[in-house]
Amino acid sequence: MACRIVILGASYGSLLSTKLLMAGHDVTLVCLPDEAELINSAGTIVRITLKGEDEPRLMRSGEQPGRLDARTPVEVDPGEFDLVGLAMQEPQF
Repeated sequence: MACRIVILGASYGSLLSTKLLMAGHDVTLVCLPDEAELINSAGTIVRITLKGEDEPRLMRSGEQPGRLDARTPVEVDPGEFDLVGLAMQEPQF
């Protein structure tokens, strides 16, 4: 069963969101307006070395079974999600 997950922080959150997308979950990244616009138009790309592999591969959000979108803080209601994650440095929250 897919979960709806929101992650506060698009930089550190990109790695976690990619792994969740790979598992089929739907993820919303909360970030600044320019970042949200870029993520919504181009998606994310994360370099990951998978278990049993020697070389990293590029994992594109648009190629995963889960769905990714990005929003600004004022556009997000945490009550709409099954899980909320924090992926920010301390000065940012």
